[in-house]
Amino acid sequence: MLERVKAKSLADVREAYNKIYAEAEYGDKEVLYHRVYKLLSVSSDDFVLDIACGAGQWLRFLSDRGHNVAGCELSENALVRAKKRCPEALLFQADGTDLPLGDKSWSKVTCLGSLEHFLDPLAGAKEVVRILKPGGRVVIMLPNSYYSGDLWRVLRTGYGPNHHQIVDRFATVGEWTDLLKEAGLNILKVDRYDKGKWFRRLFFPFNFAYHFVFTCERPAER
Repeated sequence: MLERVKAKSLADVREAYNKIYAEAEYGDKEVLYHRVYKLLSVSSDDFVLDIACGAGQWLRFLSDRGHNVAGCELSENALVRAKKRCPEALLFQADGTDLPLGDKSWSKVTCLGSLEHFLDPLAGAKEVVRILKPGGRVVIMLPNSYYSGDLWRVLRTGYGPNHHQIVDRFATVGEWTDLLKEAGLNILKVDRYDKGKWFRRLFFPFNFAYHFVFTCERPAER
């Protein structure tokens, strides 16, 4: 696993993202949201929680389809943007490794492109397990340390992947799988996400994908 951590504390992380969201925002293409929607298998009565919801684009997508949604964020400025985009969402400020939510309280959870930026991603994954109901489902997207575009960057510059955030981590599909299993998640399926670039799926093997999308569940209790 490649780690690049500049933060000394959670306050450092919050400050960094407040600066980002004061001027800009992160988001993904709708092709990803359509895919995650299918993987999550959302029913009409599901209340979906998005951990590290950013500016609320995914919440807006879900709400437009009639679902109740909640989002948590560390950054106050991100929450301001999310509230403006999706005013009907239940929004609250929280660290993803310490959620103010009850045990086994959610059946559908997402964390899209954020767990790798937590100070402790394993603790974040364990927190997902804690709040999931037995049999509950979570979709988590994580970046690949061997993304084909970054391999080209290494050839040209000698430098590897970098998303230019205060905490960055990149790992192989096997390394991310090990982390999620250690947290207690049962992995149902792993898909690739190539940012809508069809030719990458055609010419580059799965292990060189841009991101990996893990569909997981909390094992049912016996």
